[in-house]
Amino acid sequence: MERHLTKEIKDLDNLIGKKLRSGYEPREVLNRTQLQIIFYLNKHINEDVCQKDLEIETHLKKASITGALDSLEDKDIIERKQSKQDKRKNVIVLSTKALKEKDRIENRFKELETLVKKNISEKEMDEFYLILDKMKSNLA
Repeated sequence: MERHLTKEIKDLDNLIGKKLRSGYEPREVLNRTQLQIIFYLNKHINEDVCQKDLEIETHLKKASITGALDSLEDKDIIERKQSKQDKRKNVIVLSTKALKEKDRIENRFKELETLVKKNISEKEMDEFYLILDKMKSNLA
């Protein structure tokens, strides 16, 4: 049977999403975009992050990011605050509730990374990242 790269990538993405959501209560379940946003905010915790930064990071449209942010705000995971440097701009920060869950979220991603890379050598990972970079470049 012929394999198709885009289908294989989508299947892998679905498996990753399924694994990330496992073990959580339905009300706690976040979609991949929301998880990407939380992960990005966590890595840039001492920086002013605005919606445009998230659009660039996720390669998603403004409307998709707005919807994800609205949902995260409803779940008390993020807060939108006025920038101290530019009053016309809002910055997005993790809520107090999310900061309390920070270690759990980080551990979840680390566990997933370990699982995905199981039985794959460092050399194979380097080659894989090189190929991924070429594919992304082809689509940019």
